[in-house]
Amino acid sequence: MNKYGWPVGITLAMLVFMGLTLAFVRKAFSERVDLVAPDYYYRDKEFSERLEKEKLLLKRGKILIERTATGVAIRLPEFFLGKKVSGKIVFYSPINPAEDFTRPMEWTGTTANFAVPLSSAHIWKISLDFTSNNEKYFGAVTLR
Repeated sequence: MNKYGWPVGITLAMLVFMGLTLAFVRKAFSERVDLVAPDYYYRDKEFSERLEKEKLLLKRGKILIERTATGVAIRLPEFFLGKKVSGKIVFYSPINPAEDFTRPMEWTGTTANFAVPLSSAHIWKISLDFTSNNEKYFGAVTLR
């Protein structure tokens, strides 16, 4: 039979278990885990401002963005008829972030056409961040 017996085996198993537990606890406490971004308050303020701009645009009406043969057609609510609109358009490709790009926008009225090369093979998320009559607006649409 075994020279040391089963009590030594159980003791060794417990020591190995305790050693692994202590190693895991040490590793867990040495990892840096940030559950909140360091600039949380800035991001919250920025997000709140964006929500206010979205609500203001929804009060004016819905935006319509469509694919055309040459790129994208944007139609703003009738509220913007005859008013100067300026800002930026962000084209975001969830499939390939390397294709993301931003274009400035500036026109008067409700409709504008942009000749931008959009791959028709996948989804695009388009966001408008613009100003008209010293009021800021934000809207986003997904093109499929």
